[in-house]
Amino acid sequence: MAVTTRYTRANQGGNRRPVVIDGARTAFVKSFSSFEDCDALELYSRAVAGLILKTGVSADEIDEISCGVVVPQTKNGNVARDAIINLGLPVHIHGYTLNRACTSSMQTIADASRTILAGHGRVILAGGVECLSDLPIVYSKEARKFLIKLNKAKTPAARIAMLSEFSAGAWLPRPPSISEPMTGLSMGEHSEIMAKKNDILREDQDKFSVASHHKAAKAEGSGVFAEEIVPVWAPPKFQVCVDKDNLIRGDTSLEALAKLRPAFDKKYGTITAGNSSALTDGAAVCLIADEGFAKSLGLKAKTLVRDVMFVGVNPHDQLLIGPAIAIPMLLKRNGLTLKDIDLFEIHEAFAAQVLSCIKSMDSAKFCEEYFGEGKAFGLIPEEKLNVNGGALAIGHPFGATGARLVTSLSNTLIRTNKNLGVIAICAQGGIAGAMLLERIG
Repeated sequence: MAVTTRYTRANQGGNRRPVVIDGARTAFVKSFSSFEDCDALELYSRAVAGLILKTGVSADEIDEISCGVVVPQTKNGNVARDAIINLGLPVHIHGYTLNRACTSSMQTIADASRTILAGHGRVILAGGVECLSDLPIVYSKEARKFLIKLNKAKTPAARIAMLSEFSAGAWLPRPPSISEPMTGLSMGEHSEIMAKKNDILREDQDKFSVASHHKAAKAEGSGVFAEEIVPVWAPPKFQVCVDKDNLIRGDTSLEALAKLRPAFDKKYGTITAGNSSALTDGAAVCLIADEGFAKSLGLKAKTLVRDVMFVGVNPHDQLLIGPAIAIPMLLKRNGLTLKDIDLFEIHEAFAAQVLSCIKSMDSAKFCEEYFGEGKAFGLIPEEKLNVNGGALAIGHPFGATGARLVTSLSNTLIRTNKNLGVIAICAQGGIAGAMLLERIG
């Protein structure tokens, strides 16, 4: 078998400036709906293939493909590498998959940017996927140990003898959970804690959620999301083309959301299904490249990845408050203030979480506690925040949200002729990330 010269070509040329060429995503759909018969490999493969076709980049120029997945499926433990093989892409492309909770695809894009800064790569596809319609079902440890012993039994008689030793109750599957492993509380319960601590009213949460849906509906109607979405013919019959998000409710209202009951704290809670993001299936990926090398290939960059900041917070206090820390730290490191930023994309896991982060940054008490500074960092203007809606309306496939936000913000900066944008995402484990993008195109 002839070996391609691709293995002997050094990553030379370029200027080591990591830029976003473009991004693509599948539609984001409610779990157990349009993508019910898909899996993570199928969705990520479609997003990767769509982006390659969209940009026209030669597959032979790609150095690496990475993918963030929060709820992995054992049949495709390394979704990124499996997608390379699944699509028949050149085998020299290496791939890896990671889990950094909801910041997963922000992490893959950050990794790609750092790789380019170091001169170790020039063209990288980075993104993430989540297919919660295909959750792995977990059995008890007792059941797993029994199955291993059963497999090791050498005779049918030995297997039959073992069956009498096993309790039927141990075979009950454990329902999937997205609770915080170190506290035992769900994300919604942690958001209730934040809402109470920061005095975030139910009405304000519902108002924020309604605005998200209305902005998303307007963006969808004007073709904004069509720029991002790769149509997917859904298995098993491949007769239905999925090319629109199906969670956006442009007709929702404060009156409608006010009728919903609290979902986590049934008696005193303010968080409902209406002001929370839904379980979602989808994939998103960005083409990150060395700016100089991209120009030599005829690829036009949209934005420069100027900086990325990741932080951790105490998960027992305010689990999802990280953006209120990551944003000030990121901007201070770059000599910027809130006024210098044209657009913000703060991930909408829950309306209460976003409102808590915004309020905290504008609190002198909070800034003294976390930064040792006696004055507030400032308030993000409403007109600069999530101008096309957010996850409350569009949906939140855990591993894919970061890449969606990078794609959306890059496109919006160009479409509105703005210069600087910031993305911030909270995540399980008390971690968060923020990214600074600068328009080029």
